[in-house]
Amino acid sequence: MVSRLSAVQAGSLARRALIAAGATGAVADAVSRHAIEAELAGHPSHGLRLIPGYCAGSGAPGADLAAEPRVVSRAGAVTTIDAGGGLGHLAMAMAVDCAAASAGEYGVGAAGVVRCGHAGRAGAWTERGAARGCTTMVVLGGSAPPFVMSAGPGAAPSLHTNPIAFAVPGPGHPLMLDMATSMVAEGKVHVALARHALLPEGSILSADGRVSNDPADFANGGCLLPVGGHKGFGLSAVVEALGVALTGADAAGREPSEGALVICLSSGAFRPGGEAAAAVESMRGRIRGSGRTVAVLAPGDPEARHRAVAAGEVEVADEIVAQLRALAAPDSQGKEPPR
Repeated sequence: MVSRLSAVQAGSLARRALIAAGATGAVADAVSRHAIEAELAGHPSHGLRLIPGYCAGSGAPGADLAAEPRVVSRAGAVTTIDAGGGLGHLAMAMAVDCAAASAGEYGVGAAGVVRCGHAGRAGAWTERGAARGCTTMVVLGGSAPPFVMSAGPGAAPSLHTNPIAFAVPGPGHPLMLDMATSMVAEGKVHVALARHALLPEGSILSADGRVSNDPADFANGGCLLPVGGHKGFGLSAVVEALGVALTGADAAGREPSEGALVICLSSGAFRPGGEAAAAVESMRGRIRGSGRTVAVLAPGDPEARHRAVAAGEVEVADEIVAQLRALAAPDSQGKEPPR
């Protein structure tokens, strides 16, 4: 069963749960807002279902809810940000803003993030950069076990899902790609398990090495398979190299050894920004018009459509709502506390 809540109601519930678990106001605001935006965009795998886990892990490396990011170095168009062992939401917002500001000055900007916990939906950070007039690339990588993705049958897990995302500004919403390098994002496996649904054929391995589409096999010691076989596995390795090895997220004394790289390129770097946006829109029109017997959407269209249909409301599993309410510890009258 699911409950339908307004985005404001659901966001307040998530924020209160985070505050009760020790989050600062800034962290609670950023994380709850990001979770609601993921729900509205049609990605519940990165939405409210994560809040109880964040609360349960409070204080652990990568989940310090009291940690807030800081800039530790800046050289020309390159910035390094230390997330302080906290969740990555505030750090990623800072990284995008720094990279976009550098792109405004130099045409291109880059920001690395170290000591970074889970940072939510990668596509949201590229959309933030696109809203600032920049074509934006984001990679999120980790190098510490336990790993969740294998090169294929007969191989042990050796990489994480290491997502990569791009957004290119265009009229209305950006052209946006956000993908895990695994065939199915780990969060979506957990959503399928909760819904008693099957995964696409050949997306995971069971603990004994069988190719499977049953999410229970992943939960019972299995692992994910890469998208596109060796191509996806190679892409995942490159993402780890960029997000971890290049940024120094794996340097001695840094925990967790997870990091991110944000690159922003001014949309007017090579031609007037308006011309670039018009070219993007022309391509999107060609893609959308290519359907013969099926509808074809351009990258970023599904999220834009879901936001429009959601109309400011989210559907949340009753189990998650109950967990959030218990964590939020409302006052004796059951009313929302003042913000």
